[in-house]
Amino acid sequence: MNIGDMKVAVLAITRHGVNLAFSIREKLPGAVCHVPERHKFATAMGAVGFDRLGSVLPEIWKEYDAVVCVMATGIVVRHVAPLLVHKATDPAVVVLDERGHYVISLVSGHLGGANALAREVASVTGGHAVITTASDVQGRPALDLIAREKELEIENHDVLSRFTRSVLEDQPFWIFDPYEIISEEFEGFEGAVFLREEPRGRRDMEKAFCTHDSCRTTYDSGGASLVDSSFDPVGVWVSEKIAPIDLICVALRPRNLVVGLGCNRGTPAGEVLELLESVFDRENLSLFSIRNLASIDIKADERGLLEVAECLKRPLHFCSPNDLATVSVPTPSDTVARHVGVQSVCEATALLSSQTKTLLVPKQKTANVTLAIARVPYP
Repeated sequence: MNIGDMKVAVLAITRHGVNLAFSIREKLPGAVCHVPERHKFATAMGAVGFDRLGSVLPEIWKEYDAVVCVMATGIVVRHVAPLLVHKATDPAVVVLDERGHYVISLVSGHLGGANALAREVASVTGGHAVITTASDVQGRPALDLIAREKELEIENHDVLSRFTRSVLEDQPFWIFDPYEIISEEFEGFEGAVFLREEPRGRRDMEKAFCTHDSCRTTYDSGGASLVDSSFDPVGVWVSEKIAPIDLICVALRPRNLVVGLGCNRGTPAGEVLELLESVFDRENLSLFSIRNLASIDIKADERGLLEVAECLKRPLHFCSPNDLATVSVPTPSDTVARHVGVQSVCEATALLSSQTKTLLVPKQKTANVTLAIARVPYP
C-alpha cells in the first residue's frame, strides 16, 4: 500500500509530542491526530480527543491502516501486543521520540508499509529511520513486497519466513515462475534454481538441483538423491495451479481466472460454491487466483451469486444479453436461449469478461448451476 493511500492515525501524549504530531499531520494528507482530551488547544485545531490510550488504541487498530505513535517504545509495545494478529493484517506501527530523532518501524514493516512510513516521517522530523527488517538491512529482495507490487496474492504466509531465511543466508532455493513475473528479482543469486518446466514433484526438482552449481558442494557427480537427504530446499510457486504436495514452497497466486456462472432463480449460494470448489479441486486450480466472477445482467439481484462473490471477496461482473450474443462458445444451449435470450451464460460471460477466446474449463453443471473458467493472459 502506498503511503498516500494509507489512513494514518498520529497519536501523542505530551504537549511536546502533540506539537510534533501536528507537524507530521501536515505532511501526511488525510492523517488524523489523536491526543488526550486535556490538550484543549489540540482538539480545537481538529485533533480527536481520547480519555485513555488503552481504550482508544483498539478502536484505532481496527479503523486505520497505520499508527504513528509519538511516545516511548515501551508504552506502545505494551499496548499493541494484545492486538497483534498477523503481519498480513496488522496495521503499520511507527514509533518516534518527542524530538523526532529516531523513527522506528515497529510492526508490519513490509506488508503494512511501516518501513516506508518510518522513512517518510523521518524526512518530516529530520530524524533517522530505524529499520531492522533483515532484507532491508542486507539489501536483499523481500518476497512479500514483490508479491504486493506484482499484484500476486500470498496463499500460505507460514512458508514465507523460511524462504526469506534461505535468501538472507545464501541457501539454495528454487522458483517456478512460468509467467516470469518475479524471476528477474532473484537473478544473480548463486543459490537460485529456476525451474523452466512445471515440476511434478520433488524428483523433478531434484534433477534441476543436482545439475546446479549451488548443489555441487553437497552432491557428488553421481547425483545423490535429495529425497534421501535432509536437504529440502524451499521455493516459490507462481501459478494458478496447485503445487505438488511434496514441494515446500510459497504459493503466489496471479489473479488471472474468470469464473462464468449461470443458475436457476433462487439457487442458494451453497450449491454454487459446492460446484465451484469441486471444479477447482478437480482441475488443480487455486481459488486465490480468481480475478472475478461473471454472469448475465438479469442475475444482478440473484442473492446466491452475490453471496458467493462476498464469500470469495471477489467482484461480480454482469454482461448484457446483446454483448453475450456476439460471443462464440463451445457448448451453446437452446434451453438457455429460450429462458434468457442467449445461447450461453457461463461460457459466454467467462470469455467476455476475460477478453479471451478460449476456455480453460468448459461448461460444468449441476441441476441448478452452470460454471466455466477462462484464463486471462498475463502481461
